[in-house]
Amino acid sequence: MSNFIGVRHVGLAAKNPAALAAFYRDVLGMTVVGESPADSPVGATLFVSRHPDEEDHDIVLFDNPALAHTALKVASLGELREWHRQIKERGLPVKFAFNHGASLAFYFDDPEGHMIEIYWATPVRVRQPVLQPIDLDAPEEELRREVERGAESFGLSAAPTSI
Repeated sequence: MSNFIGVRHVGLAAKNPAALAAFYRDVLGMTVVGESPADSPVGATLFVSRHPDEEDHDIVLFDNPALAHTALKVASLGELREWHRQIKERGLPVKFAFNHGASLAFYFDDPEGHMIEIYWATPVRVRQPVLQPIDLDAPEEELRREVERGAESFGLSAAPTSI
């Protein structure tokens, strides 16, 4: 398998995401960089980051404990697609795959039920959550066009050479 860059964020279950985000803000100097209300498809979430210019977010706080996860970053779209292929070949079911705007990602569980996200960061910067389903079995050129279309839908530009 190809390498991943490392663990880049975690999603934590939170009884009160807003109160926990205040803790991370006040004690650790983090900034809220995205959120969703309780009635959203993923429930109440808050995305916090210590260095939002470097990484989209460091921690996600979910009121839905089923969404807790550990996220591993890969360096390229090709590596993401290779991980996706190999995970499926091992018989591990992919729970979902999304274009998050800021990343393309897929999710699966380890043998004890811990959810893992593997993602590739795109050059698009949008507030989370963004949950556009994506087919990682599609050709790489099509996925790159999907990232470009997503950037345009947010009123941003993503130069094809940077994607």
